[in-house]
Amino acid sequence: MRVTLSYTAEEEDVLGETAKILNLSGDDMQQAIKLFGEVQKELKNETDAEGPVNIGKCLEMVEEFRKALFHIDTRLVEVSDLVRGYEDYQRRKMSEAAAPPESLEAGE
Repeated sequence: MRVTLSYTAEEEDVLGETAKILNLSGDDMQQAIKLFGEVQKELKNETDAEGPVNIGKCLEMVEEFRKALFHIDTRLVEVSDLVRGYEDYQRRKMSEAAAPPESLEAGE
């Protein structure tokens, strides 16, 4: 089961922290790259194994590849949401800074 975590960071550190979160996908990315090549070799029967292509192994590798890609995609969605949220925050901040101050009502 996946759970949502949250923590605070200084405004100027948000994008750097987001980069650290993206970096958490490094192992899954390496696994996906490795499997990308290995599953092709297995399907082409270019491994050291004797005999016909091991279909069961191919299917297991494809499933493992899909899981690695799913984990990467999930992390990319999270990063994208964080960057969009930061962009929205920056846009609101600039709009508020550019807005004229509220005028005092007459007679006060």
